[in-house]
Amino acid sequence: MNNTYLSINSDFTRSTIRSWWRDLSENRGDRADLRRCHDLTEVFFCPSFHRLYLSLLTEGKVKREALALVTVALAHVKEDISGVTFAQQMGEYRHGQTPQISKMRFRKLVRCESYPELFLPVTRVIRMMDGVVNIDDLVKKLYFWNEKSRKEMTFEYFEKVLQSEGSQGGKKNE
Repeated sequence: MNNTYLSINSDFTRSTIRSWWRDLSENRGDRADLRRCHDLTEVFFCPSFHRLYLSLLTEGKVKREALALVTVALAHVKEDISGVTFAQQMGEYRHGQTPQISKMRFRKLVRCESYPELFLPVTRVIRMMDGVVNIDDLVKKLYFWNEKSRKEMTFEYFEKVLQSEGSQGGKKNE
């Protein structure tokens, strides 16, 4: 095993995670097992988590709780999009009325400080977005969940919200 930490941005890591996610859509039992998990400990009992974990170990040390959160989040993703970050997606206006994810729900999400605390809010947000997210950005933000990523997400979210409000001709009430 490598003594360095896993680089989540490496081509190998990104392609391994994407391949694992595509395999999930073909293996509905594994996807269902992950979706039924109520916390990160339950994720550790899912063979699909261990398949991904073992395939990434060749690249470096893997943060287990972070990867467990990533795997359960990806189990809720139905479609991958690009060109917009996960936070920007949350701030996009749905049907011209309000952001996909309300400011209050977004605030609750970014206030989470640990992987276990983030488990339920992130899966709810992905479901509210109909499972359509930017996988690369989602994985990066969740795996490195810290003060820096939370601030970055906050700026991305509110920039998108304010852009949408500007195009609507003024601020909308939530």
